[in-house]
Parts: sequence; structure tokens; C-alpha cells
Amino acid sequence: MKTFISTETQSITNVRVHFLSKVWAYFGLAIAMASIGAYFGKDIIVLTHSFYVPYGIFTVLMLTQPWWGNKKAYQLPFFLLFAVSSGTVLFPTLAFAAATDQIDAVVQALVSSAGLFFAAAIYGYTTEKDLSTLGQFLFFTMIGVFIAGIINIFMGSSMMSFIISCISVVLFSLYTAYDLQAIKNGAYTSAIMAAMGLYVNIFALFSNILNIFLSTDD
Repeated sequence: MKTFISTETQSITNVRVHFLSKVWAYFGLAIAMASIGAYFGKDIIVLTHSFYVPYGIFTVLMLTQPWWGNKKAYQLPFFLLFAVSSGTVLFPTLAFAAATDQIDAVVQALVSSAGLFFAAAIYGYTTEKDLSTLGQFLFFTMIGVFIAGIINIFMGSSMMSFIISCISVVLFSLYTAYDLQAIKNGAYTSAIMAAMGLYVNIFALFSNILNIFLSTDD
């Protein structure tokens, strides 16, 4: 009996490790596609005749994720399209940083976001504390930040933008830990959608940290 239980436990562990390796593979693919979207951002924007086209694709795919995330045939193409569009969305900010000689801010934001992301990921994967209780709080905080961001589009307040970015950095760091524990506990059945959650977190961390660094350099 003891041998059977040990074998069953090892089998479950192997399945989880295999699933997690697939998640990280898709996560890396998303980073690569986002890099392509950012590198060819100018060409994509010229091709579509407007920045709002890739931004609209990014927004629509983000908001409709619960729908296409449940359609196995759509998961991979929409996931890759989302990653490319997210990179293109970042292009104007990256171009501004390059034009104003603030490449250092981009590098610092990249290093900082990667450090925060993997620190939170390691914590979420190794902690014995149940983080599932944070789910509702994180979701409603994200909704509040999203609404505040929309309001600030019309207000154009640099101070409000800075505050929103600071809150977002904390929010998506917590989301990273939350998501890693959820993945570890088998909450996801699709490695692609698990990777989507992690990619959204690091995208949000990078874009908000970059916004903080650029605003403090003004």
C-alpha cells in the first residue's frame, strides 16, 4: 500500500512538472512574440494606418479572454496575436524613451520587472500560505485600477498616472504569486491560458514600472 501511494504521488508530481514546463514554454513564446511586435511596431502601425488598430486588438482580446480561452481551437492563435499586439502597444513608449535618450529607464524597468516577477513567482510556488483568498480582492482592485486608468485618459494627470502605476506594480506582483500557486495546485487545465495569465502579469509590471521610471526622469 505504501509503495502504491508513493508511486501515485510521484506520478502526480510528474504531471504537474510536465504541465508547468509547458506553461513556461508558452510564456517564453509570448515574450518572443511581444518582442517581435515591439521591434516591428512602427511597421505594424503604418500597415494598419493607426496605433488604435493594434491597441484595439489588444483590448478586445484581453476583454474576451474568458470566451476564447474556453475554445481550444482559438487559444494558441489568439494568445500569439495578443502577445504581438501587446508588444506593438508598447512601441510608442519605447520609441519615446529612445528619442529622449532614456534607454537606461527601459533597461532598468526590464530588470526590475523581471526581478519582481520571478521573486513573486518563486514565493507563490513555494509558500504554504493559501493565496486563493486573495482572488476576489485582486480582481476588484484590478477593475478599480482599470476604471481609474480610463478616467485619467480624459484627465491627463501625471500624478494620477504615477499613483496608478505604483498600485499596479503591487497588484500584479501579488497576482503573479497567486497565479503560480493556482497553477501548482492544478487550477488550470490549459497550459496556454496559464501562460496567458503569467504573461499579462509581467507585461503589466514592465509597462507600469517603465511609466514610473520615465515619469521620475522628467
